[in-house]
Amino acid sequence: MLTAITLLAALAAAPATPVAATPAPDTSDTITTPVAPAETATQKDVAALPEAPVAPGAATDSTQKAKLKFGVGIRGRYDLRFNDVGGNGQRRTSSHLSFDTLALTADYDSEHFFGAAQYRFYGGSFIYGKASGYQNYPGEVNYLMYGYAGAKLSKKDTVTVGVQAVPFDEQYWGSSLLDDLGFVLGMEETYDLGVKYAHKGDRQQFQLGFFPSSGPDGMGISLDGSRYSTNIARADSYVPNGSQNDERNMVIGSARTTLINPAGKGGFKLDAMGSAWISTIHNYETNRNGSKHLFAASLIATKGAWHAKTLVARQDINPRNPGRNDMITVGGFDASYNIATHGTYVFAEIGRDIDTGKFPLNVEPYLNYGKFIKDAAGFQDSERFDLGAVWTSKHSKHVKVFSELLIGRNDPYVGAGQFISGGAQGGDNRYKVSFMLVAGYYF
Repeated sequence: MLTAITLLAALAAAPATPVAATPAPDTSDTITTPVAPAETATQKDVAALPEAPVAPGAATDSTQKAKLKFGVGIRGRYDLRFNDVGGNGQRRTSSHLSFDTLALTADYDSEHFFGAAQYRFYGGSFIYGKASGYQNYPGEVNYLMYGYAGAKLSKKDTVTVGVQAVPFDEQYWGSSLLDDLGFVLGMEETYDLGVKYAHKGDRQQFQLGFFPSSGPDGMGISLDGSRYSTNIARADSYVPNGSQNDERNMVIGSARTTLINPAGKGGFKLDAMGSAWISTIHNYETNRNGSKHLFAASLIATKGAWHAKTLVARQDINPRNPGRNDMITVGGFDASYNIATHGTYVFAEIGRDIDTGKFPLNVEPYLNYGKFIKDAAGFQDSERFDLGAVWTSKHSKHVKVFSELLIGRNDPYVGAGQFISGGAQGGDNRYKVSFMLVAGYYF
């Protein structure tokens, strides 16, 4: 709460400034463990097509023509990892310049219907190397990120069917390329298969969805982890105390209301959100069903070019495993790891858009912090600081660059030795540091 008050006070005191023009986990904890690349959220990435707006202005315009668009995005990355290890276990700082992602997108929009899909290709990089069991060629790991179709029921209401983002708080909680620890835990930007209804009013919005299952597993070498978002999954053999679960019959909803809404642009605006996620957790070994209860509340504030967010989420998973129930295995990016089943997550971010004048790139710097406070005795909390910036070309909008300095403790995505157990019991409980730069071209 102190964090929220501090951020909101800073926004309220800030001068109203015009907004600028529109602007992986670590492979080194074990040589044989496959891990994921850094990822960008769809709306943060120019190549990725966001879901159709709930209330497009032209939704009932009889003159609107159907539009089908295709897009291609290709990204490269540079990583500087200060807490890496070598093949013999020696500590070292490593540097990597490599291919990151190829994304193919399609987007359809018409007077009454809309749809979108994105498919991603990975491989041929230091992350998916031969030491981790890959043949190391581009496209070796690939999967559907999302694919859905929808109908516009009115100017304010839509229904969507397919693999899509679940309505748990905002789809993207912060500005980070990696999202934040909420993504590591499977809370933020999760894609599942189901149907979703959405209403967008002037001051109130709500969404409600039913998702029978997670999104499909793609191509890779993991048992059940070749997918974009973090989902409860069947553990690979290298995960100690790994579980064999999946998530079913998810009922997920969110509501958002505007508490303060200025008459003119640039004033202080404040929104509040509440979200709930209730589902069944099936265990393949015991053939029993457990449960998952996840709740979140957040405040989202803007003033001119400034933005801030603070969030608290509570997670309680009862997996009905044959062994330990204080942890469960999740998977994503063709890898799997454990997280704690019971805990509280807190997150906060502050940032702003900067108009850089004649400089060809706009920049949006930000600072965020997330912490997962675990209930189990002896489990070490996970946390991450992220100081970053998003750089966007002003004229063509074809180029986007993310630069991030990450400081993590028991964070599966930061530092050697943290990936498999950092989100559960914890790693070595020391802060790890890495720098990452990802540049993309989208056409």
